[in-house]
Amino acid sequence: MENTKKNTFALVTGGSSGIGYAYAEEWARKGYNILIVSNREDLNAQSQEKLQSQFPQLQVVTRYQDLTSPDAAQELFDYCENEHFEVEVLVNNAGMFYFGAAVEKPMALSHKMTMLHSTTPADLCVLFGKAMKDRGHGYILNASSITAFMSFPTIATYQASKSFLLKFSKGIHYELSHYGVKVCCVCPGAVDTDLYNLPVKMRKRLRAIGVMLSPEEIAKRGVRATLHGRKVKIPGPINYLFLFLCFLLPGFVINLVKKKFV
Repeated sequence: MENTKKNTFALVTGGSSGIGYAYAEEWARKGYNILIVSNREDLNAQSQEKLQSQFPQLQVVTRYQDLTSPDAAQELFDYCENEHFEVEVLVNNAGMFYFGAAVEKPMALSHKMTMLHSTTPADLCVLFGKAMKDRGHGYILNASSITAFMSFPTIATYQASKSFLLKFSKGIHYELSHYGVKVCCVCPGAVDTDLYNLPVKMRKRLRAIGVMLSPEEIAKRGVRATLHGRKVKIPGPINYLFLFLCFLLPGFVINLVKKKFV
């Protein structure tokens, strides 16, 4: 165990399942008490029970909260202050995903996504980042996506919101690095979770050839990069190749995708 403070927490949004749970588990291995925040009360209870049985010496706390509301960040920060939780690790992981042309989707859905991926994480970085700066130590891990580097139809709002988080993370990385606060933006490619609604057999094939990585592998690499002070981490060498090929992708190929799905 690397951490010994009794009330020092790693706060993980969206930490009740998938890669968020893997992040919570990985920070718990580092000795941090865990605060999971998500809008799934059932999964919150399950993840709390599972983590607590695995790490009985730690505190595992869950909080039900809708992080798409305008005041979500301030409410969460105030909750931690009132409970005297010292958040030394902030993991902005909560997310949502859908395919489809932006103009065909309800605006409320796009607003919800931008709040969840951009506005609330940025607000949490400001609130908790200021407290970390004042203390002289802390870690912020922002979960973006490899799509933050792209421009592609059917995921316009998703990639734009993740791009904001990537650029914001880079900026505050430089702003806070001289004050003992490390900020890392993790940009994975495909992760083997239920987020994409893919068949189980296809997910197994994609993992076998390295196109998909497990949540546990992403979490290990992301936490390691954060602790080492990396600014940006793209887990998996195949994703660098994929990103390079996307930059070379001719416009007519993108138009073929557009005609098929938009």
